[in-house]
Amino acid sequence: MRARRPRVPLMVAAVVLSVAALAGCGGPPRSIGPRFTVDLLHSGVSDPVILSVVGLQPGGDAVLSATAHTASGVWSAKAVYAVPPNGVIDLWKAKPLLAPYAAADPAALLWSMSGPSLSQSALEQTWAGGDVDIRLAAQQDGREVASQVVHRTGYRSASSTRDIFARDLLSGTDREEDIGGTVFDRRIGTYVAPDPPTEQSRPAVIVIDGDDGGASGAFVAGQLAANGFPAFVLPSFGPTGQIPGSSALSVESFDTARTWLAEQTEVDASRIFVWGSWRAAPLALWFAAAEPYAVYGAIAASGPTALLCTASGGASPLTSDGDPVPCESQVRTIADTPSLRLDRIPGPVVLACGTKDEILSNACDWMTAGEQARGVRADDQFLRAVGSGHTISTPPIVPVGLSDLAPTLAQATERARSAFWVAALSALQGAVK
Repeated sequence: MRARRPRVPLMVAAVVLSVAALAGCGGPPRSIGPRFTVDLLHSGVSDPVILSVVGLQPGGDAVLSATAHTASGVWSAKAVYAVPPNGVIDLWKAKPLLAPYAAADPAALLWSMSGPSLSQSALEQTWAGGDVDIRLAAQQDGREVASQVVHRTGYRSASSTRDIFARDLLSGTDREEDIGGTVFDRRIGTYVAPDPPTEQSRPAVIVIDGDDGGASGAFVAGQLAANGFPAFVLPSFGPTGQIPGSSALSVESFDTARTWLAEQTEVDASRIFVWGSWRAAPLALWFAAAEPYAVYGAIAASGPTALLCTASGGASPLTSDGDPVPCESQVRTIADTPSLRLDRIPGPVVLACGTKDEILSNACDWMTAGEQARGVRADDQFLRAVGSGHTISTPPIVPVGLSDLAPTLAQATERARSAFWVAALSALQGAVK
Protein backbone atom coordinates (compact mmCIF):
# COMPACT_ATOMS: atom_id res chain seq x y z
CA MET A 1 0.00 0.00 0.00
CA ARG A 2 1.49 3.31 -1.06
CA ALA A 3 1.61 6.28 1.26
CA ARG A 4 -1.00 8.95 0.79
CA ARG A 5 0.17 12.20 -0.71
CA PRO A 6 -0.77 15.05 1.62
CA ARG A 7 -3.27 17.26 -0.14
CA VAL A 8 -3.21 21.04 0.02
CA PRO A 9 -6.35 23.13 -0.68
CA LEU A 10 -6.17 24.62 -4.16
CA MET A 11 -6.06 28.27 -3.11
CA VAL A 12 -3.48 27.60 -0.39
CA ALA A 13 -1.35 25.68 -2.85
CA ALA A 14 -1.52 28.54 -5.33
CA VAL A 15 -0.34 31.01 -2.69
CA VAL A 16 2.51 28.73 -1.63
CA LEU A 17 3.59 28.27 -5.22
CA SER A 18 3.49 32.02 -5.80
CA VAL A 19 5.79 32.59 -2.82
CA ALA A 20 8.11 29.86 -4.05
CA ALA A 21 8.24 31.41 -7.49
CA LEU A 22 9.00 34.84 -6.07
CA ALA A 23 11.73 33.42 -3.86
CA GLY A 24 13.30 31.69 -6.83
CA CYS A 25 13.63 34.93 -8.76
CA GLY A 26 15.75 36.76 -6.19
CA GLY A 27 19.13 35.19 -6.88
CA PRO A 28 21.72 36.23 -9.47
CA PRO A 29 21.14 35.07 -13.08
CA ARG A 30 22.77 31.81 -14.10
CA SER A 31 24.28 31.44 -17.55
CA ILE A 32 23.17 27.92 -18.38
CA GLY A 33 20.84 28.93 -21.20
CA PRO A 34 17.08 29.26 -21.54
CA ARG A 35 14.98 26.81 -19.54
CA PHE A 36 11.57 26.32 -18.00
CA THR A 37 11.00 26.34 -14.27
CA VAL A 38 7.97 24.43 -13.03
CA ASP A 39 6.79 24.92 -9.46
CA LEU A 40 4.19 22.46 -8.21
CA LEU A 41 3.33 20.68 -4.98
CA HIS A 42 1.59 17.69 -6.61
CA SER A 43 1.40 16.28 -10.12
CA GLY A 44 -2.34 15.68 -10.35
CA VAL A 45 -4.08 16.85 -13.51
CA SER A 46 -5.94 19.55 -11.59
CA ASP A 47 -3.21 20.49 -9.09
CA PRO A 48 -1.87 24.08 -9.20
CA VAL A 49 1.31 24.76 -11.15
CA ILE A 50 3.39 27.88 -11.84
CA LEU A 51 5.34 28.13 -15.08
CA SER A 52 8.23 30.44 -15.92
CA VAL A 53 10.92 30.63 -18.60
CA VAL A 54 14.32 32.01 -17.64
CA GLY A 55 17.52 32.77 -19.52
CA LEU A 56 15.85 34.12 -22.65
CA GLN A 57 17.48 36.67 -24.92
CA PRO A 58 16.16 40.08 -23.74
CA GLY A 59 14.16 42.14 -26.21
CA GLY A 60 11.91 40.81 -28.92
CA ASP A 61 9.26 38.16 -28.44
CA ALA A 62 9.12 34.52 -27.37
CA VAL A 63 6.55 31.96 -28.42
CA LEU A 64 5.59 29.55 -25.64
CA SER A 65 3.64 26.39 -26.35
CA ALA A 66 2.20 23.34 -24.61
CA THR A 67 1.49 20.10 -26.48
CA ALA A 68 0.04 16.80 -25.29
CA HIS A 69 -0.11 13.73 -27.53
CA THR A 70 -2.92 11.57 -26.15
CA ALA A 71 -4.79 8.51 -27.36
CA SER A 72 -7.66 10.81 -28.29
CA GLY A 73 -5.50 13.17 -30.34
CA VAL A 74 -3.21 16.16 -29.99
CA TRP A 75 -3.96 18.97 -27.53
CA SER A 76 -2.05 22.23 -27.74
CA ALA A 77 -1.86 25.91 -26.81
CA LYS A 78 0.41 28.71 -27.94
CA ALA A 79 1.10 32.20 -26.60
CA VAL A 80 3.39 35.09 -27.53
CA TYR A 81 5.14 37.14 -24.81
CA ALA A 82 7.51 40.10 -24.87
CA VAL A 83 10.84 39.18 -23.26
CA PRO A 84 11.79 41.73 -20.55
CA PRO A 85 15.35 42.97 -19.90
CA ASN A 86 16.00 40.25 -17.30
CA GLY A 87 15.18 37.50 -19.82
CA VAL A 88 12.51 35.97 -17.54
CA ILE A 89 8.87 35.36 -18.43
CA ASP A 90 6.87 34.59 -15.30
CA LEU A 91 3.43 33.53 -16.45
CA TRP A 92 1.94 34.53 -13.10
CA LYS A 93 2.74 38.21 -13.75
CA ALA A 94 3.43 38.60 -17.50
CA LYS A 95 0.56 39.57 -19.78
CA PRO A 96 0.67 37.81 -23.16
CA LEU A 97 0.80 39.73 -26.42
CA LEU A 98 -1.26 37.07 -28.18
CA ALA A 99 -2.86 34.04 -26.50
CA PRO A 100 -6.16 32.20 -25.91
CA TYR A 101 -6.25 33.99 -22.53
CA ALA A 102 -6.17 37.69 -21.77
CA ALA A 103 -4.16 38.25 -18.60
CA ALA A 104 -1.27 36.88 -16.56
CA ASP A 105 -1.93 33.36 -15.30
CA PRO A 106 0.57 30.87 -13.82
CA ALA A 107 -0.86 27.77 -15.55
CA ALA A 108 -2.61 29.26 -18.57
CA LEU A 109 -0.61 27.22 -21.08
CA LEU A 110 -2.11 24.06 -19.58
CA TRP A 111 -5.80 24.90 -19.14
CA SER A 112 -6.03 26.78 -22.46
CA MET A 113 -5.04 23.78 -24.57
CA SER A 114 -7.57 22.77 -27.22
CA GLY A 115 -7.96 19.42 -28.92
CA PRO A 116 -10.27 17.22 -30.97
CA SER A 117 -14.01 17.04 -30.52
CA LEU A 118 -14.59 13.98 -28.34
CA SER A 119 -17.40 11.87 -26.97
CA GLN A 120 -18.06 12.21 -23.26
CA SER A 121 -16.37 8.87 -22.48
CA ALA A 122 -13.28 9.78 -24.53
CA LEU A 123 -13.09 13.18 -22.86
CA GLU A 124 -13.23 11.58 -19.43
CA GLN A 125 -10.64 8.97 -20.35
CA THR A 126 -8.23 11.64 -21.61
CA TRP A 127 -8.48 14.21 -18.83
CA ALA A 128 -9.95 12.36 -15.85
CA GLY A 129 -8.65 8.83 -16.17
CA GLY A 130 -5.17 8.45 -17.57
CA ASP A 131 -1.88 10.25 -17.10
CA VAL A 132 -0.77 12.91 -19.59
CA ASP A 133 2.67 14.20 -20.57
CA ILE A 134 2.62 17.85 -21.65
CA ARG A 135 5.63 19.17 -23.56
CA LEU A 136 6.44 22.82 -22.95
CA ALA A 137 8.55 24.65 -25.52
CA ALA A 138 9.91 28.16 -26.03
CA GLN A 139 10.98 29.67 -29.36
CA GLN A 140 12.91 32.82 -30.18
CA ASP A 141 13.60 33.99 -33.73
CA GLY A 142 11.96 30.83 -35.06
CA ARG A 143 14.30 28.52 -33.13
CA GLU A 144 13.40 26.35 -30.15
CA VAL A 145 15.55 27.41 -27.23
CA ALA A 146 13.98 25.54 -24.28
CA SER A 147 11.70 22.61 -23.59
CA GLN A 148 10.46 20.51 -20.70
CA VAL A 149 7.92 17.74 -20.18
CA VAL A 150 5.41 18.09 -17.34
CA HIS A 151 3.81 14.83 -16.21
CA ARG A 152 0.22 15.14 -15.01
CA THR A 153 -1.36 12.18 -13.25
CA GLY A 154 -5.02 11.34 -13.74
CA TYR A 155 -7.46 10.79 -10.90
CA ARG A 156 -7.04 7.04 -11.29
CA SER A 157 -3.67 7.24 -9.53
CA ALA A 158 -5.28 8.55 -6.33
CA SER A 159 -8.65 6.78 -6.39
CA SER A 160 -10.35 3.45 -6.94
CA THR A 161 -13.49 3.14 -9.04
CA ARG A 162 -16.13 0.45 -9.27
CA ASP A 163 -19.57 0.26 -10.79
CA ILE A 164 -22.41 -0.44 -8.39
CA PHE A 165 -25.23 -2.70 -9.58
CA ALA A 166 -28.70 -3.30 -8.24
CA ARG A 167 -27.57 -6.51 -6.56
CA ASP A 168 -24.95 -4.57 -4.56
CA LEU A 169 -27.68 -2.47 -2.97
CA LEU A 170 -29.63 -5.43 -1.60
CA SER A 171 -29.59 -6.25 2.08
CA GLY A 172 -27.51 -9.18 3.27
CA THR A 173 -30.51 -11.54 3.47
CA ASP A 174 -31.76 -10.65 0.02
CA ARG A 175 -28.28 -10.96 -1.43
CA GLU A 176 -28.11 -14.59 -0.35
CA GLU A 177 -31.24 -15.43 -2.33
CA ASP A 178 -31.40 -16.16 -6.04
CA ILE A 179 -31.18 -12.74 -7.64
CA GLY A 180 -30.84 -13.80 -11.23
CA GLY A 181 -32.38 -11.60 -13.89
CA THR A 182 -31.50 -8.46 -15.76
CA VAL A 183 -33.07 -6.09 -13.23
CA PHE A 184 -30.33 -6.94 -10.74
CA ASP A 185 -27.67 -6.50 -13.42
CA ARG A 186 -28.63 -2.86 -13.96
CA ARG A 187 -25.87 -0.41 -13.11
CA ILE A 188 -27.06 2.05 -10.49
CA GLY A 189 -24.02 4.28 -10.35
CA THR A 190 -20.29 4.43 -9.72
CA TYR A 191 -18.41 4.53 -6.43
CA VAL A 192 -15.11 6.44 -6.40
CA ALA A 193 -13.04 6.18 -3.22
CA PRO A 194 -9.65 7.55 -2.14
CA ASP A 195 -6.79 5.13 -2.77
CA PRO A 196 -5.20 4.28 -0.43
CA PRO A 197 -8.23 4.44 1.87
CA THR A 198 -8.40 7.16 4.50
CA GLU A 199 -7.52 6.20 8.05
CA GLN A 200 -10.73 7.64 9.47
CA SER A 201 -14.28 7.89 8.19
CA ARG A 202 -14.77 10.98 6.06
CA PRO A 203 -17.61 13.07 4.68
CA ALA A 204 -18.87 11.61 1.41
CA VAL A 205 -20.67 13.06 -1.58
CA ILE A 206 -23.51 11.82 -3.78
CA VAL A 207 -22.80 13.39 -7.17
CA ILE A 208 -26.02 13.68 -9.15
CA ASP A 209 -24.54 13.50 -12.61
CA GLY A 210 -26.03 15.70 -15.28
CA ASP A 211 -23.41 14.38 -17.71
CA ASP A 212 -22.46 17.92 -18.72
CA GLY A 213 -18.92 17.75 -20.08
CA GLY A 214 -16.14 18.61 -17.66
CA ALA A 215 -18.61 18.83 -14.80
CA SER A 216 -19.64 15.21 -15.32
CA GLY A 217 -19.44 12.68 -12.51
CA ALA A 218 -16.10 11.25 -13.62
CA PHE A 219 -14.37 14.62 -13.25
CA VAL A 220 -16.12 15.70 -10.07
CA ALA A 221 -15.89 12.34 -8.27
CA GLY A 222 -12.26 11.90 -9.32
CA GLN A 223 -11.32 15.30 -7.92
CA LEU A 224 -13.23 14.64 -4.70
CA ALA A 225 -11.61 11.23 -4.16
CA ALA A 226 -8.16 12.60 -4.97
CA ASN A 227 -8.70 15.04 -2.11
CA GLY A 228 -9.77 12.29 0.29
CA PHE A 229 -13.59 12.33 -0.01
CA PRO A 230 -15.53 9.25 -1.23
CA ALA A 231 -18.15 9.91 -3.92
CA PHE A 232 -21.10 8.00 -5.36
CA VAL A 233 -21.99 9.09 -8.90
CA LEU A 234 -25.74 8.77 -9.47
CA PRO A 235 -26.72 9.44 -13.12
CA SER A 236 -29.80 11.60 -13.43
CA PHE A 237 -30.14 12.00 -17.18
CA GLY A 238 -29.78 9.29 -19.79
CA PRO A 239 -30.74 5.59 -19.67
CA THR A 240 -28.70 4.70 -16.57
CA GLY A 241 -30.40 7.32 -14.44
CA GLN A 242 -33.92 6.68 -15.60
CA ILE A 243 -36.47 4.40 -14.01
CA PRO A 244 -38.27 2.12 -16.52
CA GLY A 245 -40.70 4.06 -18.70
CA SER A 246 -39.74 7.44 -17.30
CA SER A 247 -37.32 10.29 -17.99
CA ALA A 248 -37.18 11.17 -14.30
CA LEU A 249 -34.84 10.25 -11.48
CA SER A 250 -36.61 8.39 -8.70
CA VAL A 251 -36.39 9.31 -5.05
CA GLU A 252 -36.07 5.59 -4.31
CA SER A 253 -32.89 5.35 -6.42
CA PHE A 254 -31.32 8.21 -4.50
CA ASP A 255 -32.34 6.83 -1.11
CA THR A 256 -31.01 3.36 -1.91
CA ALA A 257 -27.69 4.79 -3.10
CA ARG A 258 -27.46 6.99 -0.01
CA THR A 259 -28.14 4.05 2.30
CA TRP A 260 -25.47 1.96 0.59
CA LEU A 261 -22.96 4.83 0.75
CA ALA A 262 -23.60 5.35 4.47
CA GLU A 263 -22.76 1.70 5.13
CA GLN A 264 -19.22 1.96 3.75
CA THR A 265 -16.59 1.85 6.49
CA GLU A 266 -14.66 4.84 5.11
CA VAL A 267 -17.78 7.05 5.07
CA ASP A 268 -19.05 9.19 7.92
CA ALA A 269 -22.77 8.46 7.60
CA SER A 270 -23.69 11.66 9.44
CA ARG A 271 -21.79 13.83 6.96
CA ILE A 272 -23.18 13.00 3.51
CA PHE A 273 -23.32 15.84 0.99
CA VAL A 274 -25.09 16.10 -2.36
CA TRP A 275 -23.58 17.72 -5.45
CA GLY A 276 -25.13 18.92 -8.69
CA SER A 277 -24.42 21.34 -11.50
CA TRP A 278 -26.62 22.91 -14.19
CA ARG A 279 -29.80 20.81 -14.60
CA ALA A 280 -28.70 18.44 -11.82
CA ALA A 281 -28.28 21.34 -9.36
CA PRO A 282 -31.97 21.61 -8.36
CA LEU A 283 -32.13 17.82 -7.96
CA ALA A 284 -29.23 17.89 -5.49
CA LEU A 285 -30.73 20.82 -3.61
CA TRP A 286 -34.15 19.14 -3.51
CA PHE A 287 -32.76 16.02 -1.83
CA ALA A 288 -30.77 18.08 0.68
CA ALA A 289 -33.85 20.13 1.57
CA ALA A 290 -36.29 17.19 1.57
CA GLU A 291 -34.10 14.80 3.58
CA PRO A 292 -32.26 16.91 6.18
CA TYR A 293 -32.18 13.93 8.53
CA ALA A 294 -30.01 12.01 6.06
CA VAL A 295 -28.24 14.64 3.95
CA TYR A 296 -25.88 17.02 5.75
CA GLY A 297 -24.84 19.61 3.15
CA ALA A 298 -25.19 20.64 -0.48
CA ILE A 299 -22.86 21.91 -3.21
CA ALA A 300 -24.25 23.19 -6.52
CA ALA A 301 -23.34 25.48 -9.40
CA SER A 302 -24.84 27.12 -12.47
CA GLY A 303 -28.40 25.91 -11.97
CA PRO A 304 -31.81 26.96 -10.66
CA THR A 305 -32.56 26.87 -6.95
CA ALA A 306 -36.14 25.73 -7.55
CA LEU A 307 -37.30 22.36 -8.86
CA LEU A 308 -38.45 23.37 -12.34
CA CYS A 309 -40.60 21.22 -14.56
CA THR A 310 -39.00 20.06 -17.80
CA ALA A 311 -39.44 22.28 -20.82
CA SER A 312 -41.04 19.47 -22.83
CA GLY A 313 -44.52 18.77 -21.50
CA GLY A 314 -43.98 20.29 -18.08
CA ALA A 315 -43.11 16.94 -16.50
CA SER A 316 -41.30 16.66 -13.19
CA PRO A 317 -37.64 15.58 -13.23
CA LEU A 318 -38.29 13.53 -10.06
CA THR A 319 -40.67 10.73 -9.13
CA SER A 320 -41.56 9.27 -5.74
CA ASP A 321 -43.35 5.91 -5.53
CA GLY A 322 -43.99 6.25 -9.25
CA ASP A 323 -45.70 9.62 -8.94
CA PRO A 324 -44.19 12.91 -10.12
CA VAL A 325 -42.78 15.19 -7.44
CA PRO A 326 -44.44 18.64 -7.65
CA CYS A 327 -42.38 21.03 -9.75
CA GLU A 328 -42.53 24.70 -10.71
CA SER A 329 -43.45 26.12 -14.11
CA GLN A 330 -40.59 27.49 -16.19
CA VAL A 331 -42.70 30.34 -17.54
CA ARG A 332 -43.00 32.08 -14.17
CA THR A 333 -40.55 34.73 -13.05
CA ILE A 334 -37.95 33.91 -10.43
CA ALA A 335 -39.65 36.26 -7.97
CA ASP A 336 -42.92 34.34 -8.41
CA THR A 337 -41.30 30.89 -8.16
CA PRO A 338 -40.95 29.31 -4.70
CA SER A 339 -37.34 28.42 -3.99
CA LEU A 340 -36.44 25.11 -2.42
CA ARG A 341 -36.38 25.06 1.38
CA LEU A 342 -32.64 25.46 1.65
CA ASP A 343 -33.09 26.67 5.21
CA ARG A 344 -33.76 23.05 6.22
CA ILE A 345 -30.27 21.84 5.26
CA PRO A 346 -28.34 21.34 8.54
CA GLY A 347 -24.80 21.60 7.22
CA PRO A 348 -23.01 24.00 4.88
CA VAL A 349 -24.33 25.05 1.48
CA VAL A 350 -22.00 26.09 -1.35
CA LEU A 351 -23.59 27.71 -4.40
CA ALA A 352 -21.93 29.34 -7.40
CA CYS A 353 -22.94 31.19 -10.54
CA GLY A 354 -21.24 33.03 -13.38
CA THR A 355 -22.36 36.52 -14.31
CA LYS A 356 -21.73 35.72 -17.99
CA ASP A 357 -23.34 32.26 -17.98
CA GLU A 358 -23.93 31.48 -21.65
CA ILE A 359 -26.46 28.69 -20.96
CA LEU A 360 -28.47 29.96 -17.98
CA SER A 361 -28.28 33.73 -18.31
CA ASN A 362 -30.12 34.33 -15.01
CA ALA A 363 -28.03 31.84 -13.02
CA CYS A 364 -26.98 34.49 -10.50
CA ASP A 365 -30.58 35.64 -10.05
CA TRP A 366 -31.47 32.06 -9.17
CA MET A 367 -28.59 31.89 -6.72
CA THR A 368 -29.75 35.12 -5.08
CA ALA A 369 -33.20 33.61 -4.61
CA GLY A 370 -31.63 30.52 -3.05
CA GLU A 371 -29.45 32.62 -0.79
CA GLN A 372 -32.53 34.51 0.43
CA ALA A 373 -34.38 31.24 1.05
CA ARG A 374 -31.40 29.89 2.96
CA GLY A 375 -30.78 32.84 5.27
CA VAL A 376 -27.45 33.71 6.83
CA ARG A 377 -25.33 30.76 7.99
CA ALA A 378 -21.72 31.05 9.07
CA ASP A 379 -20.37 28.09 7.07
CA ASP A 380 -22.19 28.82 3.78
CA GLN A 381 -20.41 30.15 0.71
CA PHE A 382 -22.06 31.89 -2.24
CA LEU A 383 -19.75 32.59 -5.17
CA ARG A 384 -20.76 35.17 -7.79
CA ALA A 385 -18.03 34.73 -10.34
CA VAL A 386 -17.79 38.04 -12.19
CA GLY A 387 -17.23 37.51 -15.91
CA SER A 388 -17.42 33.71 -15.64
CA GLY A 389 -19.31 31.44 -17.98
CA HIS A 390 -21.35 28.33 -17.27
CA THR A 391 -18.86 25.51 -16.58
CA ILE A 392 -17.79 26.56 -13.10
CA SER A 393 -17.80 23.12 -11.47
CA THR A 394 -15.22 21.56 -13.80
CA PRO A 395 -11.98 21.01 -11.83
CA PRO A 396 -9.33 23.70 -12.46
CA ILE A 397 -6.36 23.40 -14.83
CA VAL A 398 -8.21 20.74 -16.87
CA PRO A 399 -8.43 21.97 -20.51
CA VAL A 400 -12.12 21.16 -20.96
CA GLY A 401 -14.95 23.45 -21.99
CA LEU A 402 -12.89 26.62 -22.43
CA SER A 403 -11.40 26.54 -25.93
CA ASP A 404 -14.60 27.76 -27.63
CA LEU A 405 -14.91 30.77 -25.33
CA ALA A 406 -13.48 34.24 -25.88
CA PRO A 407 -10.15 34.68 -24.04
CA THR A 408 -11.52 36.94 -21.30
CA LEU A 409 -14.54 34.68 -20.68
CA ALA A 410 -12.38 31.55 -20.68
CA GLN A 411 -9.94 32.98 -18.15
CA ALA A 412 -12.70 34.26 -15.85
CA THR A 413 -14.32 30.83 -15.95
CA GLU A 414 -11.04 29.11 -15.10
CA ARG A 415 -10.57 31.44 -12.12
CA ALA A 416 -14.13 30.69 -11.01
CA ARG A 417 -13.37 26.97 -11.14
CA SER A 418 -10.43 27.41 -8.78
CA ALA A 419 -12.48 29.50 -6.35
CA PHE A 420 -15.43 27.12 -6.48
CA TRP A 421 -13.33 24.05 -5.75
CA VAL A 422 -11.57 25.83 -2.89
CA ALA A 423 -15.01 26.58 -1.41
CA ALA A 424 -16.31 23.06 -1.98
CA LEU A 425 -13.28 21.30 -0.49
CA SER A 426 -13.25 23.76 2.41
CA ALA A 427 -16.85 22.86 3.23
CA LEU A 428 -16.06 19.16 3.14
CA GLN A 429 -12.89 19.54 5.17
CA GLY A 430 -14.79 21.58 7.73
CA ALA A 431 -17.21 18.68 8.17
CA VAL A 432 -14.47 16.23 9.13
CA LYS A 433 -14.97 15.19 12.74
